[in-house]
Amino acid sequence: MRKNMPPEIDCCKLIDAELDRHFGASGGLSTEAYGKGLRLELSRQARQHLEECERCRGLYEWISGEVKAGEPSPALYRKIQRTLQASLEPVSTLPSAQTLVIQFLVAFGLFALPIGGILGFAGFHRMSLVQLIGIAAILAMGAAALSFSLAWQMIPGSVQRFSTGVAIAVLAAGFLGCVGILFPWRTPEAFVAQGWPCSAMGVSIAVPAAGLFWLLVRRGARLSRETVGGALGAIAGLLGVTVMQFSCSRQEASHLLVWHGGVLVVTTLTGILIAHAFTHFTRRSA
Repeated sequence: MRKNMPPEIDCCKLIDAELDRHFGASGGLSTEAYGKGLRLELSRQARQHLEECERCRGLYEWISGEVKAGEPSPALYRKIQRTLQASLEPVSTLPSAQTLVIQFLVAFGLFALPIGGILGFAGFHRMSLVQLIGIAAILAMGAAALSFSLAWQMIPGSVQRFSTGVAIAVLAAGFLGCVGILFPWRTPEAFVAQGWPCSAMGVSIAVPAAGLFWLLVRRGARLSRETVGGALGAIAGLLGVTVMQFSCSRQEASHLLVWHGGVLVVTTLTGILIAHAFTHFTRRSA
């Protein structure tokens, strides 16, 4: 049967076989090779047949030719332009990082002082001068470091001298060291009964404080919700710790570390978890 087949058909089948071989098992050339108009290497017999057969020559040129991407239509350009313009919203210019830090610190002080006045300053009178200077320095530096962290996160492209995690870790270590060294290690008899009300009060102070700081942070372009959540929880918890430090009459190291320092731990973790849950919810809703 094959002997009766015209020779041009045999050569056409040869061309088809060689083209199939160049396309390989995947069924096609790579996008890069196809787009660049790769010239397929054929055998001498196949090249001679291309000179004689218009059908195979056209097939070869079509496969080897460069594929040019079509230009988008003017209507598509106008549609894209309208979509982008509709998504634009007016924005206000953010202050500098230093100005934002001052705003955070002012909000910290204006929130803490009235509450401290209501609760009283029993702790202030119970501390010695060295204890007062030491703990005040730690709390002030912690508030400043967290304020800088929040300000940098609000402004895209800001150079962050230290991360939020480092600020929280240094604050925790400083508070632990200061309290452990400067305050007496006397454990009161009713350790839990006298301690948990301080933690409850500190957390109740931190919750509205976090809302206040969020109102300031939401003006910026926040890139990581978890980082912002941790920083917000930490600075709000620090505010609660600060108020309790100067109003609590129990100035023993064990009480301060467990029931005051615990407020900072709880609020920081809560801020991270809330931010993580919100991020997960928004991704699933999208």
